[in-house]
Amino acid sequence: MVRTDQEILALGQARDQEAIAAMAEKYGAYCHTVARNVLGNDADAEECVNDAYLAVWNAIPRAQPQNLLAYLAKTTRNIALRRLEHDQAQKRDSRLHLLLDELAEVLPGEGSVEDEAAQGELVEAINTFLKEKATRAERQLFLRRYFWGDSIRDLAQAFRYSESKVKSRLFRVRKRLRAYLEERGWMG
Repeated sequence: MVRTDQEILALGQARDQEAIAAMAEKYGAYCHTVARNVLGNDADAEECVNDAYLAVWNAIPRAQPQNLLAYLAKTTRNIALRRLEHDQAQKRDSRLHLLLDELAEVLPGEGSVEDEAAQGELVEAINTFLKEKATRAERQLFLRRYFWGDSIRDLAQAFRYSESKVKSRLFRVRKRLRAYLEERGWMG
């Protein structure tokens, strides 16, 4: 029996370890995909997902997420990113770097966003752009590519587009995002 999010959260509040099994049953495949998209490796992805279950289970007494899937997926992604950063400390070739290279033309250069407050403002500007200036499909493509790390091939299949159409749409969104950030003084 697949439990509801409320039931899973109640198990977590009661410190019942069944909450972990319920999260795995309901959201395990999705979280594994998120971690694998970042790491490109099933074994490492599985470790990150297990770490995420434990982290969420430990956080539940003080955190009551509105959307358990989003909370769990974000936790999984963050753990996978930390793992990737650790694993890639000496190697500079990874899927994450490919994604960051795609966004490099849009985001301010290194050193131009020095503090955490400025980074938060930049994130808010990007979020506002996506809410106000991008279509629903563009938002989904952008987030799945640059937040979740989905491949062009996976996006093409999910949206029933050709790979060239996915690349083209992402290019146009990045171009409009750059113009939007330039208007607001983020780009020099």
